[in-house]
Amino acid sequence: MIVVFGSTTDIGQRVSRRLLDDSLAVRLVSRRPPTSSDPRASYAIGDLAAPAKAAQLKAIVADAEMVISCAHARYTARLLNVLPRRPVRLVLVGSAWRYSRIAEPRAELVRTAEAEFIASERPGVMLHPTMIYGGFQENNLQRLIGLLRKTSLLPLPGGGSNLVQPIHVGDVADAIVAAARRDWSAPTVIPLAGPQAMPWREMAHLCARAMGRRLTIIPVPLGPAIAGLEVLRRLRLPVPLDPNVLRRFQEDVDISTDAMRGELGINPRPFADGVADLIAACGG
Repeated sequence: MIVVFGSTTDIGQRVSRRLLDDSLAVRLVSRRPPTSSDPRASYAIGDLAAPAKAAQLKAIVADAEMVISCAHARYTARLLNVLPRRPVRLVLVGSAWRYSRIAEPRAELVRTAEAEFIASERPGVMLHPTMIYGGFQENNLQRLIGLLRKTSLLPLPGGGSNLVQPIHVGDVADAIVAAARRDWSAPTVIPLAGPQAMPWREMAHLCARAMGRRLTIIPVPLGPAIAGLEVLRRLRLPVPLDPNVLRRFQEDVDISTDAMRGELGINPRPFADGVADLIAACGG
C-alpha cells in the first residue's frame, strides 16, 4: 500500500494519478473529504497538523509499504513519529529554501525537517524543489503574468540580476513518481531544479515574450526597499511585502541537476517551453 499525504494539492493530485495509472494500491489522505473520488483509490481523513490525532494517523499508515508526503516539510517529525517500526520507504517534499543563507523561518523549518529525516535512518528520499511554476496552486509566475497583462512596466528589486532556477510542477511530480519507484537503502536528499539558472529579469522577459508583450524593467534599489519595510514592521504598520522576499533577491539560486538526472532520470523541461504551456492554460 502506498499512502499519499497532501493528496489534494496540485502536486499530490498529479502524483496520485500516475500511481493509480500504474495499477498500484494507493490510499489518498486529506484533511477534508475530497470533492470527487477515483474508484481505483482508497481514501482516509487525516491531518498532520493535528497532534491530538496521532492514533488516527497511525491507523492510516499501519499497512503502508511506502509513504509519500506532498504536505509541508514542517510536518516531517509528526509523520516519522506515526510510522510503524518496520521499514517503510519514504518520499518527502521539502524546498530549496533549505539552501538559502537568509535568516528565514521557512528555510529553518525545511533544514530541521531534513535533519529529522536523516536522523530517523528511514529509507527514502527528501526532494528539495526550487521555485515551482505551472499548475493551479503556484503563485510565483501567476502573479507576474497577471501584472504583465496590466502593464509593460515591471519594478524589479536590484534590477532582477539575481539568478533563479524555476522548475515546472510537472517535472516535480515526475521526480516524486520516479523516487517512489526506487529502492532507497538510507535517507537521501536530492535537489530539484530547472535545467539552468537565469537572471530574474530574463525569466520576466521570457514570460512577456510568450505573451506577445513588451516589457520595460525598472530597477528598484534593494537596500532602501528592505530598510523601509523593516521600519514599517517595527512600527507595527501594514507591510505590503515580507522583507525576506526582497532579501532573496540578494542571493543566487544555481543548483546542480546532476542528482535529479542521474538518480531519478528526470530531465527538466526548458523554461521557455514550460511557461508557454502555463500561459496557454491561463488563456494567453
